[in-house]
Amino acid sequence: MYFCSEFLTMRNLLPTIVVSLALSFLVQCKSGLVTMSNSCYNMISTGQSQNKSGNYSGALETFNTVLQKCDAYDSKEKGFAGKAEALNGLKQFNDALAAANEGLKISNSSIDNLFQRATAEIGLGMESAAKSDLNTIISLTQKNKNTAERATIYAKIAALNAKEQAYDEALGNINQAMSLDNSNLDFSVLQGDIYVASGKFKEGLESYDNAISRGRNDAEVWKAKATALIKMNQKKYGTDNAGSLAKKMNSAEKQSLCATIRTAVEHGMKDMNIELMQVAVCN
Repeated sequence: MYFCSEFLTMRNLLPTIVVSLALSFLVQCKSGLVTMSNSCYNMISTGQSQNKSGNYSGALETFNTVLQKCDAYDSKEKGFAGKAEALNGLKQFNDALAAANEGLKISNSSIDNLFQRATAEIGLGMESAAKSDLNTIISLTQKNKNTAERATIYAKIAALNAKEQAYDEALGNINQAMSLDNSNLDFSVLQGDIYVASGKFKEGLESYDNAISRGRNDAEVWKAKATALIKMNQKKYGTDNAGSLAKKMNSAEKQSLCATIRTAVEHGMKDMNIELMQVAVCN
């Protein structure tokens, strides 16, 4: 099987009719699927759906099958990206990094593989490498119309900024993400996390409430809100001791915290530290 670049090399050696066929094939190369079979296309679609739903083990099995059975270069590129995403989901970051690098050997401008490599690098604490890859992705995507994809990249960079305690940069990038895709409520939660990490508890709580009021009503966001309330009161009263905090908090503060913890538990939150705080403050 010849790749597109090989057709360009052979062009001058082929009869006219064969050149015509070769150029036709080259056009197909640029359109996307090239020689990927229907069965490979369907397997890749299945794997992508599994990753999206959080079934990372199933996705890993699917994409391993793709890489074993599908030979077209675009199948391999998407196969490695899907495998890397599944491994990142399983927090097997070294293996995810290796898979993404294999995909980038096929196409060094593969946004999917760059994205998964950056995700693995963040997981491994390779902040500089991750930031470089994410900036490369932004550069590659500036010219297209996929604003949701660009917004996700800005959010990734914001999370990385926050990890480095560069909170002003983090807020700038998450605000950019939200301006590009205001429908993604994960961005509101991340904005809240950044505010709380920087000590701006009131703004963080407003971001969480915004996400909740717009439909992000799950255990994760309620846990984040409860954690923010606890940290806010710990800072206000200068103690991390639950018993001491319970004695110092006023009734309105206790009511707000206890109602938030109860709602978080109702939504499935399990956190021993928050539950211990609930026992001390709410009983």
